[in-house]
Amino acid sequence: MARKSARTAAVQMVYEQMLGGDGGEETLRELIEFTPEEDDQAYISGILTGVEAHAAELDGMIESSLKGWTLDRIAKVDWAVLRVAAYEMCFSRETPDAVIINEAVALAQRYDSPAAGKFVNGVLSTLLAGRDAEGKA
Repeated sequence: MARKSARTAAVQMVYEQMLGGDGGEETLRELIEFTPEEDDQAYISGILTGVEAHAAELDGMIESSLKGWTLDRIAKVDWAVLRVAAYEMCFSRETPDAVIINEAVALAQRYDSPAAGKFVNGVLSTLLAGRDAEGKA
């Protein structure tokens, strides 16, 4: 299966967890209707574990990249997209940043609105610029 489908499933599972669900295997099988291949399952598990382990740090990075917004004002689905993308950009680093941002924008547009895609793009671009500036310091 393509990484894009696995990333979509990971965002959906993070979103479910944010709403109080377990975001586990049952969700993957029954709600998302996605049967991952072995490498997809490892990717999804890594994302879920990483997002959970770094949630506070990810949220801090996201919030510092918001302009005129706070986390409690953004849609939960956009927040889930941002958490997954921020994790991949700052901790996983397996996928090029441009691909992560493009897919995050597409997911926000798919599950929220075209305006959400622009919002997510702005937040992730700001986060990326900050990450790169810190790395050069």
